[in-house]
Amino acid sequence: MRQFSRAVLLWMLLQTLMSPAAIARDAVPAEPVVVPASGAASATNVNADSVTPKINDMKIDIATACAIPTYPEAALRYGIQGDTVLKLMIDESGKIKAFQLVRSSGWKMLDLTVMNAIIGCQILPEGRWVPSETYTAYRWKFDQGYTSPAVLEAKTCKSSDKLRIADDRDNKNNDAGIVVGIYTSETGKVLDAKVQWGSDDEQLDQESLRIARSCEFMPAERSGKRIRNAGSLRFVAK
Repeated sequence: MRQFSRAVLLWMLLQTLMSPAAIARDAVPAEPVVVPASGAASATNVNADSVTPKINDMKIDIATACAIPTYPEAALRYGIQGDTVLKLMIDESGKIKAFQLVRSSGWKMLDLTVMNAIIGCQILPEGRWVPSETYTAYRWKFDQGYTSPAVLEAKTCKSSDKLRIADDRDNKNNDAGIVVGIYTSETGKVLDAKVQWGSDDEQLDQESLRIARSCEFMPAERSGKRIRNAGSLRFVAK
């Protein structure tokens, strides 16, 4: 009988120890396990130059950075030359995203040759840049021996109430004006005149041609001989 009582007590003790409440009380909490999410990147050192956009303080040279085509054959044949002045808009990747023609070379074929070549050009080294604007000029000039170009005799040009021939004072503003290309004879007379860059007003364009055709020039010379020459005139509103 005593052995039976001990067995009952032992069985009751085991039941108490194995109860869910006892197991929960005596359990040792496990260390949390952190499983990284699929594709999560580990921390790395990042080059600051690749994050912080750089300010453009470089000298722009479109002749070197962009693939400017060779001198147009027609321009060579007629002795056409001049400076195409542009305002460039450069994006955050260092490419030319847009531009504005500030001053024509005097000839549309020369200007378009440059303008068609530079759009999208990687003008700055690859990287991140602060978007910027800058001015640049592309010079069209060829060497065919010493040549003195035809020189305008401004007093010979007919007057106009609407237009005047641009001078050095007008180079300080961004008014491209009306550009007329002209061909002069060995005697300095205008053989032909064509509007290269016009305005939105056909009457003003025609007025610029009227003035240009009336002008006389001191003839161009090469090696002491008078020659035909190509030049241009720029007109601005009065």
